[in-house]
Amino acid sequence: MISAWFLSDLHLKTMQERRSEQLLRFLTFLADKKAPATHLYLVGDIFDLWVGDHDYYDEKFGPLIEQIRRIKSNGVKVIYFEGNHDVHVKRYWESRHQIPCYIEEHYDQLGPHLVRIEHGDLINPNDEKYLKYRSFIRQPHMERLAHILPARLIHWLGDRASKQSRKRSSVKRRDSESELRQMIRVYAERTFEKEPYDLIVTGHMHIRDDYTFESRGRKVRSVNLGSWFDEPLVFHLTDDGSEWISVESLPA
Repeated sequence: MISAWFLSDLHLKTMQERRSEQLLRFLTFLADKKAPATHLYLVGDIFDLWVGDHDYYDEKFGPLIEQIRRIKSNGVKVIYFEGNHDVHVKRYWESRHQIPCYIEEHYDQLGPHLVRIEHGDLINPNDEKYLKYRSFIRQPHMERLAHILPARLIHWLGDRASKQSRKRSSVKRRDSESELRQMIRVYAERTFEKEPYDLIVTGHMHIRDDYTFESRGRKVRSVNLGSWFDEPLVFHLTDDGSEWISVESLPA
């Protein structure tokens, strides 16, 4: 029986933030087995800045990491996706915690659902400035630097890069919400034509969207997870259906 949980775009800076407290509450809820869980998908930009494999971040967000570790030890398959604010973290998750980490899209068969999951920062193919930035920051020599430079210097450089990422990203509030939704939906329809699936789950756009379309004689669903700036919602998928759950509604 599948019980998969999805969340993205919390952009946590410190453990003292309300969103950090909300995430800790949710992770503890799963770690304490207060709800069934077979999969936990962390779909990028969970942290506002995390660059490389450094103890600095492990210590900074220790309580969250501990609960993720507990969830995994319960037999839950935990999967992390790099975003545009948490980059070059694959080595951290895979080497330290044996948690698979993906940079591009990934497909999982979840019960009857073939699901495509990705952060979503390729949703707008016309955002040339961001795509150039993405290509630069993900070059091999940048990854090497991310791991060998002192963590505090990385943090300073990464903070600057994080701010530039926001400037270059397609997610700009001057774009209307309807335009952003349309980007998400067009992307879903386009990727389905390349490689069919039942459901696509994305983040990045900070617009929560739940959209169904028909193609090739079948119904296809696109879910964008939105962000926790508006409301701390997680998407829960089971064999029989799905629901959006507010973290605030979970029992303490």
